[in-house]
Amino acid sequence: MAPSRTRRELVDSFRLLGREELWLFAGLGGGAVGYLIWIAGTGVAVGEFVRALADALPVDRGSTELWVLAVLWVVLPSVVAVRYVVGHLTNLRGNVEQCYRFERPLVLLGPPAVFLLGALGVAAVRGPVGPVTLIALGAANIVLLVRTMAYGYRVYSLSVPRGLQALLFLATVAVSLGVVSRTASLAGQEALVESTASRYGLGGDVALGSVSVPLLGLVAATAPGIVAVSYVWVQVFASLIVRIRRPDVPRSTIRAGQRYPQVVRPGTDRRLTMGTVPEEGDGTGESGTASRFESESGSSGSHAGGPGAPAAETAGTGGEDHRFGETRVYTPPEDSGTVKSELCPICRETYAADAGHTNCPNCNAVIESD
Repeated sequence: MAPSRTRRELVDSFRLLGREELWLFAGLGGGAVGYLIWIAGTGVAVGEFVRALADALPVDRGSTELWVLAVLWVVLPSVVAVRYVVGHLTNLRGNVEQCYRFERPLVLLGPPAVFLLGALGVAAVRGPVGPVTLIALGAANIVLLVRTMAYGYRVYSLSVPRGLQALLFLATVAVSLGVVSRTASLAGQEALVESTASRYGLGGDVALGSVSVPLLGLVAATAPGIVAVSYVWVQVFASLIVRIRRPDVPRSTIRAGQRYPQVVRPGTDRRLTMGTVPEEGDGTGESGTASRFESESGSSGSHAGGPGAPAAETAGTGGEDHRFGETRVYTPPEDSGTVKSELCPICRETYAADAGHTNCPNCNAVIESD
């Protein structure tokens, strides 16, 4: 891909933050306020409910309250967050949105990487790691995780939507635990949360230089970034394996919005051996190879006959006039009027390949050029 095109895509990746991705910042701000209100309200309500339940039934008040709050404070908000993110990253068919379909998916990770480096730089300059630094670091890591989700939907290798959603769920669980550990006092459940964290070895502080940071707070700030970076590293390794193996993958198995790299297309090995596969993005393909063959055939014909040669020597008048070594291309009559067709990976219907369609005429799905 030309460097100029990569630069344009990187600029467009930054522009997404101020246009199509406003939902992300609205979700961070509104979700944080709503989550605190949810913790305060449900904490008091659950305390009263479990107290009344323990008076009426022989149940353990402490364990019952713990499990109910775990569902309401950790599991349920994590599910809501996953649904919110996936709903904005994908369309109604579950495919990644058009704005994330870059030819170089790695450009999606550029802006959050810059923000993360900026947050780390501010933390290094300020010295002591306080709540503000952890919040800034956590926000940058959340943006990185969301972009990694879009990256995972776009790439070919190791692109498993259910697996990506599971990773997002684990990261949101870690963030929820960290937030609950610092805000349980809003609902009067601070003692319950601290005792539970100590029981599972998640309580206490971690020494960062001369400063002690709460363990769960540090986990909440760094977990999204750790999950995102780990997935990207594994995905890059998987893509290297795909390039080595060069499997033949039919177009019908590729999701709409997922890249269909040249290396996995059927017949790639043969074309690479012949040296006829163009670089990705230069706008040429099999048609360019055919035109090159035609031009070479035409030039060889002109050398054989020449503009000044007699017509009897250059024009074929019969089988006896064909000189030895002259090559002709034969097209069967039944194939001369055949119209090439393409298969839509969404509705499985065919359409004319040379009609210049950008959307499937049957289901209106976006058709990506190979």
